[in-house]
Amino acid sequence: MIAEVLPFLDQACLISLDHDLNPQPGITVDPGTGLEVAEFLAKQSPVCPVLIHSTNYEKAWSMHNEFRFANWQVDRVGPISDDWIEKLWLPKVKTLLKG
Repeated sequence: MIAEVLPFLDQACLISLDHDLNPQPGITVDPGTGLEVAEFLAKQSPVCPVLIHSTNYEKAWSMHNEFRFANWQVDRVGPISDDWIEKLWLPKVKTLLKG
């Protein structure tokens, strides 16, 4: 994301980030972490809300603070249970996009 986001960032209406990133099948390069993405984005001018979703509690708050201290609108949800996307993530997205 860090390598490709800048040309498209001003068109974003929402960014949703996890902390623990896994490489795609067949890829052996470490994809980094969501905190690295948060640190990079926080250096840019705020353009849209950010929603953090991660089971990594401490790192999710570190990501949250990166955005908060840079004046981005940021919130977080915890991926809890199998239907967390429908019950937690989606309602929060709808709220953020209305704001």
